[in-house]
Amino acid sequence: MRFTRSRFVAAALVLLAPLPAPAREAAPWVVATYAYPQRDRAAAIRPLADYLGHRGDQPVRVAVLPSPTALVDALRRGEVDVAVPNLHGYLQARPGSGEIRALPVPDVPAAQADRYRAVIVARGGIDSIQALQAQAAGLRLVLVGADSASGGFVPVAGLRAMGLRPQDDFDSVAHAGSHAAALQALVEGHADVAALAADVYDAAPPAGLHELWRSAPIPPGPLLCRLADTVPCDDITAWLLEAHARDPSVMAALRAGWPEFGDARVFVPAPATPVDLPRAD
Repeated sequence: MRFTRSRFVAAALVLLAPLPAPAREAAPWVVATYAYPQRDRAAAIRPLADYLGHRGDQPVRVAVLPSPTALVDALRRGEVDVAVPNLHGYLQARPGSGEIRALPVPDVPAAQADRYRAVIVARGGIDSIQALQAQAAGLRLVLVGADSASGGFVPVAGLRAMGLRPQDDFDSVAHAGSHAAALQALVEGHADVAALAADVYDAAPPAGLHELWRSAPIPPGPLLCRLADTVPCDDITAWLLEAHARDPSVMAALRAGWPEFGDARVFVPAPATPVDLPRAD
C-alpha cells in the first residue's frame, strides 16, 4: 500500500509541475521600401524578402513606407531590417555611421545608367538659365517630390548651383507625385518650370518646351541593412552577391519596381567611397 501511495504522489507531482515554456518564434526580418504611384513595390521586394528568409532560415515580412525619408526613419528606429531606398534615402541614412550598413547595389548596364538623369524644362520664353534666373520670382515650379532623386533633390541642387533657392525665389513650388504628372502640369499650363527624370522627358519631348539643365548620371542607391545581433548584415551581403545564381527572380522583381535598374542582372558591392550628388554635365 505504501509503494502504491508513493507512486501516486510522484505522479501527482509530475502532473502539477509547470510545463516548459514553448520556444519563442524568431521575430521576422522586415524587408521594406517606399511607395511610388503605379508601381507595386510590395510585389517588387517580395522575392528579395523570401530569398533572404530562405538563406537565413528566418521568417520575413514585407513593408512599404510612404516615402524614402519614412523608410530611413523606420530603419533607424529598428522597425526595418533591410531597406531598398532611392539615392535620397541612401544619402539620408549615411551608411557606415551608426548602426546602418550599405549592402550591394544592382549593377545597371553602363548605357542605361547613363540615361538616368534629371532635367529642368520650361515653357514659353524661358529658354536659358539666364532667363530662368531673371524671371524666377514670377514662375511656378513643379517637382516630382522632395524625396525624389531625379525629380527632387538632384534638380534642386542644380537650381541652387544657379543661385536659385526654390522655396524662396520662385512664385510657388508644387509636388506632382510622379514624373509623368510633373511633365503634364507643364504641358497643361499649371506650371512654368518642371524638374523630372530625363528618360520620361526624352521619351516624347512636348513641343514648345525648352530644356535648361541636365544632370550627370544619377547612380542607384545601394540597399541598406540595420546592424543588430539578429540581423547578419555580412551574411546578407554575401547572399545578395549570389542572388543572380541562386534566385534570378530577386532581380527580375526589382527591375519591375524600379525602371532605373534597367537590365541589371546581378548585385555588386556598394562603392567604397560615399555616393555623392550628381552635378550638371
